[in-house]
Amino acid sequence: MKKYLVFDVGGSFIKFALMDSSSIYKKGKVKTPADSLGSFLDAIEQVCRTFEGKIEGVAMSMPGLIDSSTGYAVHGGSLEYVRKLNMADKIQERLQLPVWIENDGKCAALGEVWKGQLKDVQNGIAFVLGTGIGGGIVLNGQLVKGHHFGAGEFSFIRTEGSDPLSIDDFLGHVGSTTRLVRSAALRIGKDPASFSGEDMFREIRRGNKVVKNIFQKYCTIVAGQLMSLQAILDPEVIIIGGGMSAEPMLIEELQRSLYDLQENDFFTKVNGYRTEIKGSELGNDANLYGALYQYLNSDSR
Repeated sequence: MKKYLVFDVGGSFIKFALMDSSSIYKKGKVKTPADSLGSFLDAIEQVCRTFEGKIEGVAMSMPGLIDSSTGYAVHGGSLEYVRKLNMADKIQERLQLPVWIENDGKCAALGEVWKGQLKDVQNGIAFVLGTGIGGGIVLNGQLVKGHHFGAGEFSFIRTEGSDPLSIDDFLGHVGSTTRLVRSAALRIGKDPASFSGEDMFREIRRGNKVVKNIFQKYCTIVAGQLMSLQAILDPEVIIIGGGMSAEPMLIEELQRSLYDLQENDFFTKVNGYRTEIKGSELGNDANLYGALYQYLNSDSR
């Protein structure tokens, strides 16, 4: 069976995997270069060399506004050196292999469509919680990309409206899991640099009411935004992704918060349905699966 090298590019690390349509054979990661496109291409090429002669092509998930049909990147999100250039062509020139690229949030949704919780779902949302909030939208069985390739950039939803241009009003700020964990650490006198999400949930299980209240308030804020997405898109299900989605307490509390809000919500009462939330079964591999899925269904084969 043909094998492919699949990358999931993040702000801190580039994760990679040797894959085929049924399995992941090997995974690893390298630090994401912060200085230049040249350094980024060097890092990709170095990884590719370790699989020389074993792969048929390269699929990539990365941040930013990406035209996957051409490989053109309007921008690369946190990758400041990616601006108005064809990333697929740049990488293909280096590797001499077919290359396909898509936005990371859209890859998360496609991974769920192929191997996860959105399989056979006609209308669904992948909502990825992390340092910011990304995601993908599936309507009528099709991935929604948007006229400017920006559909699913949930970080940029304005939450309160008091100052729409303030970063404090962005969902990516108020819904950041990094910010949540940091807030919990500071409130109980812990060092934010060493306090993790696992530590936060451990404190909650120990009965720490301060941390529990911070967590519940966070879930209520996120649940309110999920209600807005329900009103706009009417999905069958919303899949919660990101590293923290592996914690059952997060999914349970988000669902409880959402049901509590909808219990007294006029829109919900009139329409007679409530929003279902599920945790991702693919976890941090969703982007890898989604990138390969799109590659296998693209003209890059």
